[in-house]
Amino acid sequence: MKKIIVTLIILMLALKTEAQSSVFIVVDSLLLKGNYQEALVQLENEQDKTVNVYDKIASIYQSIGDFNKAIQFYEKAFAIEHREDLKVKLGNVYNSAGLSSKAILIYEDIIKKDTSNLLVANSLGKLYLVKNKATRAEKIYRFLIKKDTLNPNYPYQLAKSLAKQSKKLAMGQSYLDAFNKDTLHLKSIYELAKFFKELKYKDSTMLFINKGLKIDSVNVNFLQLKANVLYFSKDFIGAITYLNKLDSLNFRSINTYEMYGMCYLNLKDYNLAEKYFQKALRLERNNSKLLYRLGALYYEKKDFKLAQLYLIQSIMYGRADLDKQFLLSGIIAKEEFNLKAAIKFFKEAVKYNRNNVNALFQLALTSDSYFKDKKIAYKYYKDFVQRFEGKNKKLTLYAKNRIKEIKKEYFIKGEIVE
Repeated sequence: MKKIIVTLIILMLALKTEAQSSVFIVVDSLLLKGNYQEALVQLENEQDKTVNVYDKIASIYQSIGDFNKAIQFYEKAFAIEHREDLKVKLGNVYNSAGLSSKAILIYEDIIKKDTSNLLVANSLGKLYLVKNKATRAEKIYRFLIKKDTLNPNYPYQLAKSLAKQSKKLAMGQSYLDAFNKDTLHLKSIYELAKFFKELKYKDSTMLFINKGLKIDSVNVNFLQLKANVLYFSKDFIGAITYLNKLDSLNFRSINTYEMYGMCYLNLKDYNLAEKYFQKALRLERNNSKLLYRLGALYYEKKDFKLAQLYLIQSIMYGRADLDKQFLLSGIIAKEEFNLKAAIKFFKEAVKYNRNNVNALFQLALTSDSYFKDKKIAYKYYKDFVQRFEGKNKKLTLYAKNRIKEIKKEYFIKGEIVE
């Protein structure tokens, strides 16, 4: 009798497994056609919800981006059977759903029990980086580098963790390690180009920029970087060449338009400079720096009225570092023989930036021209010499000479100026 019962149970299990296998065959065929809705109906109508049914339902929901439903079914599957593969899947879907803290807890538990799971370790390392747990990320990626010495992604991610700890030189070396493992690793090449640019190693910077462009000639990151390097090397024609390439890719930004404008401004092509500054301004109407650029441009074109209009707007929308705007406003007022207004502007420039050499000198010079009382200018000249002697020999010499002359004038009148 017992043998009959056992046989019947085995037979029922076999039939059940066979029936479920046929369901999975139907489901897989539906998924191949992209009909995930019908596939879900087939699985949800399955009377016996086994761990594999819940796993399959969860995987479909995960594939279509419905992460909360995927979590729900993976949790059901895991409740039936505590399998490590289900735990990994649950961690992955938590991560995809933005529940990174839950994902970290799961990944940490898996790694604690099984250090051979490198995929989970890599996912954990990435989450540590997102959560700014840089020292933990560094530890994970050093471990992964030992386990897999050929993978360039691990030293690349290690460099990211070192960057967050401000370990700049170690970061650069790690990017270099990634590049040495794979000379086509574009992300590392880009980071190395930026790294050497920050160190002001122009040859190395251009070497990695050119390597990047050789691999991907339309990569906007490398095109921007090359335009930037050429601009600051004063190769304005070269910079425009790469800005044109960016423009042909429909890549438009305030920075690229501003650089276009600055290139043409330096080339004295004021019309094209104006065109690109205006294009940049259309992207951000209240950009104080762009308004200043236009003010400076119209000053060069001798359109003082328009220059002052843009400078006033620049000051209005600016929050800090307004000394350049006030300095140029003062220079324009001075050229229009409005010395009183010029002095006011120069005072504001000095107030915003006490280290602006030209602002303090212009304040002294204009006060010398405007005020009958030369003691006012004398005070500014003395302040200039005390603070900026050696920064500009020509201006310092002029200031020292005026100090002597003013002291002499007052001495003849019977006054000692100190």
